[in-house]
Amino acid sequence: MVTDAAPGAVTVPGLVNMHDHLRSFVPGTTASEGASLAQAISAGNARQAVAGPAEYRALTALGAARQVVAGTTTVVDHVYPLHRPGLLDAVVAGHAAVGVRGYVALGIMTRGAPGLTTSVADVVALAERAADVLLPRDRLFLAPVSVRQNVPADYAEAAAAAERLGLRLYTHVSENAAEVDACLAEHGVRPIGLLDRAGFLRPGTVLVHGVELTDEEIDLLARRGAALVYCPTNHLRFAKGVARVLDLLEAGVPVTLGVDGMESLFHEMRQAVYTQGQAARDPAALSSDAAYAMATTTPSAVLGLPADAGDSVRLATGGPAWQPLVDPRWALVHRAGPAHVRDVVAAGRTLLRDGELVSADVAELAADADSALRALAARSGHRPPAPVGPLP
Repeated sequence: MVTDAAPGAVTVPGLVNMHDHLRSFVPGTTASEGASLAQAISAGNARQAVAGPAEYRALTALGAARQVVAGTTTVVDHVYPLHRPGLLDAVVAGHAAVGVRGYVALGIMTRGAPGLTTSVADVVALAERAADVLLPRDRLFLAPVSVRQNVPADYAEAAAAAERLGLRLYTHVSENAAEVDACLAEHGVRPIGLLDRAGFLRPGTVLVHGVELTDEEIDLLARRGAALVYCPTNHLRFAKGVARVLDLLEAGVPVTLGVDGMESLFHEMRQAVYTQGQAARDPAALSSDAAYAMATTTPSAVLGLPADAGDSVRLATGGPAWQPLVDPRWALVHRAGPAHVRDVVAAGRTLLRDGELVSADVAELAADADSALRALAARSGHRPPAPVGPLP
């Protein structure tokens, strides 16, 4: 972190969001509060089934804008379903519309709602066409969705293809107790063991969530060289449990942060500190420095971003939220929010200047996304979303 020569600002490296699905197919409402993870997933299935490139681009662009205005310059976007032509191109175009550095985890889902599933071979072929053409090869992952939506052979097939094509691997795993119990009942092994049998755990593999891990599994992840993405606010929202971040760090597993449909990495940093402190009954269990590293240097190392990637974020610190400013690192983790972000530069290109997007108009992005959601609602036989009304 660098304190600017001019008073009232600090400059930090670009934040790195290691897990998100930038397309939100169902608007959030108070009516959805209390929905389980399974209910939240199924709610979007009907709209996803009829979504095409136009909707993917519009919703991705708005999601990418939400990242940039919150100081994120790099995001790993887990994209699925990839059930019709043109969807990957639309996602990449959505990233480019705003300028965020997008890594794409190509979701493979062989089990699920009719019309949404694909084969491993289909997604591998898509990766072959896209690598070093649509995106640099090192920005693509082969990403079976989860043990709920994939069979064991999918992981082995993806691992073999990744080895052949020089790609990395990515998946949700051990997201909650129900997933682990179902995996044990169906396959006789816990999810981490299933992935290891398939040869999926290797240096550079990125695992998302990892809420339900044993001591032996944590040791295995460390030995295999896998990294973990911790999504604390998402875990709290869906009551998934508390990931064993302190034990993972002690074992030497790189732990990064993911927004996963929530607000921003500023919030994830402090949520990580507070949640881990609560679980350990020790407010000093996870330091502000550790949380900051999980959003900056650690994910940059996992992704292989160079130190001179040309990313920076300038935040205004003159407002009351930051004052009195004694420790900028502490204030960034515990007080900062998207409203404080003034300038964002990625790969040397200015994306946000004085709080305004440079390459896209927010009102147009919002209007395009609203039109996309209304079109999806109509095509899927649902009523278009309507405003609930003003706050009292």
